Amino acid sequence: MKLEKQEIQFINTYLQNSEIEFTDVRMEMVDHVASEVENKMKSEDLDFYHAFKNYMMLYKKEHQKTNIEFKKVTDKRILKEIISFYQTPASILLFITMFSFLKIVGVNYDLNYFLKFGPAIILIGLAICYFSIRFYLGRKERYSGIERLSIILNLFIQMHQFLLYSLTEFETNSNLNILLLSFDCTLVYLFIALINKYNLKYTTLYKKI
Repeated sequence: MKLEKQEIQFINTYLQNSEIEFTDVRMEMVDHVASEVENKMKSEDLDFYHAFKNYMMLYKKEHQKTNIEFKKVTDKRILKEIISFYQTPASILLFITMFSFLKIVGVNYDLNYFLKFGPAIILIGLAICYFSIRFYLGRKERYSGIERLSIILNLFIQMHQFLLYSLTEFETNSNLNILLLSFDCTLVYLFIALINKYNLKYTTLYKKI
């Protein structure tokens, strides 16, 4: 017994009002809850409202715990995404291209200021990019996967900044700074690629509800 579109929307709204704020977490839960409610309607000969009510009475707390657990699962998923990304020829080519480009430009221009403020500029650019997508068409969507990745990216760039301002070797060695900034740029590419991936995946799911 398949649920109607408005019934799936009801589940989504209920979970959203239950503080399941991340779209990717909520969509996964909507799919699971809808499947369980369908089975309950069929096996117990109930209408949607009573099947949903009975199911949530039993499993609401479990789903709230799942919301917390999903964040841990997301961390592992993001780390796998990063590892997989850096095993692809495209990421290696991107890194080499960025490093070579900065080295060539550095022959004719002084890159000290750019290398010094590059990480901060990257963070500001990513923040603008992320919030622009979040508020696109008025939808205030949050994705756990993207926010967890942004934390990892932020930590790496902050470490880059710390090394740059704390160690003389980093401050005076342009090759090390170009190396790190090139790696920053590959992470930015991964970040934008995942934003597009999540946005496409969950926008498609939204159309179904």
